[in-house]
Amino acid sequence: MIAISQKRFDALAGYTRLPAIVLIIQEAGWFATDDERLLGLVTWDRFDRDYGWIVLGRDGRGRFRAIDQNVSFPSFDDAKARLKAALEKYAALPDEAFHQGDEQGAPVDFFTPIIPENRINSTFKTLIGEERFSPARELIGAMMPFFEDVDGNFIEQFQTTGFDPRLWELYLFAAFTELGYAHEEGVAVPDLLLSSPAGRLAIEATTVNPPQVGAVPDPQTDAEIRAYLENYVQIKLARSLTRKLYHKQRYWDAAGIDGAPFVIALQDFHAPAAMTRIVPLATEYVFGVRHSIVDGARKIERIVEHVYGEARVASNFFGLPEAENVSAVLLNPQGTITKFNRLGYIAGFGNRDVRMVRSGIARGELNPGDPRPTEFRHDVRDPNYSESWIEGAVVLHNPNARIPLDPDLIPGAAHEFLQPDGSIMSLLPEFQPYMSRTSITLGSESSEIDDASAVDQGI
Repeated sequence: MIAISQKRFDALAGYTRLPAIVLIIQEAGWFATDDERLLGLVTWDRFDRDYGWIVLGRDGRGRFRAIDQNVSFPSFDDAKARLKAALEKYAALPDEAFHQGDEQGAPVDFFTPIIPENRINSTFKTLIGEERFSPARELIGAMMPFFEDVDGNFIEQFQTTGFDPRLWELYLFAAFTELGYAHEEGVAVPDLLLSSPAGRLAIEATTVNPPQVGAVPDPQTDAEIRAYLENYVQIKLARSLTRKLYHKQRYWDAAGIDGAPFVIALQDFHAPAAMTRIVPLATEYVFGVRHSIVDGARKIERIVEHVYGEARVASNFFGLPEAENVSAVLLNPQGTITKFNRLGYIAGFGNRDVRMVRSGIARGELNPGDPRPTEFRHDVRDPNYSESWIEGAVVLHNPNARIPLDPDLIPGAAHEFLQPDGSIMSLLPEFQPYMSRTSITLGSESSEIDDASAVDQGI
């Protein structure tokens, strides 16, 4: 029996954890057999104040689930010794002994190509083929058995033109599992219906994608850049958000939501590194305000509409008819393949010779000595490096929401609230990156990648 980190246990089996169990027991130690065929937990009972153990094995779909447990041991060491004996006992049994009889469907495999070579997404090829991305590949492989493909087309889209949107869904799945939510199986609309001891959430994911006709503008002059950033991008954001707002089946009326706050999770893939700009530009569009500095003073401008060529949309998404049913819009420019690679590495996955150095700029308002943005540089291989799935997320709260979102339901994110005068009040976590880049090195192979882009810069 070997000890493993909580990060690794969570990556392997955290998706099977029942949220309410944390009210009864506290996990005190995480263990596995040498080959990780079986996992083990030592637990502490919050009421009886004694210890127990749980053994987990893979079911018929490859998901780690509890196969045995015992309680009422006087000490951690006693429970650990009994767990060791139980792991040795079950290690002698065949895999089929751990199947539970209620599995439906075959194990899911995201990685074996099911479409012709010429249709495979280039970033998907990088994920499955490059050793530098082995931490992300193995982490996603550990997630696969727990992810339910309700639509039936996830794998095909993940391997082709839908790679980025589907990776965004996997990110949300991991982030809200880490926050202690359970995912209600069999729910097709919206994408995620979540519950935890803190409350319930309904989340629909959407993305801004490259244009189907024509090319993304390549602005060169100051005027072209301003038009692109103040109008073209917001129009793209507006179309993605209003498509969800006016979906033929209103998401907030779907069966089972029962008054839960409804959140649209938005990501921008319309161009390489587009997500480096999504937070300020989406904030302007959904709130209908633009902040700037003129002659050293802050200027707040109310935005009426966004116009680019013949395209025209109203600004202030939260002011649109029926938008009161949307509690918030969630963003995370960090929620891309590089986050999977970093979190995979710190959970013990992938080639241990991969080196990642993450650098960027973080918000500094919580520093009373210097509230300006702060540069940071972190070596992901440093034993003290830590990162959560939710880190980097920004939640834009609807001031007109029929069901306001309690910020405590999404801890660790930055929460933004529009004030009557057009100013924005921010509730910030201790560390909130604006943007970052990750240098990934293995032997002679090296690249530096925007965390808001899966495009290899070839550096």
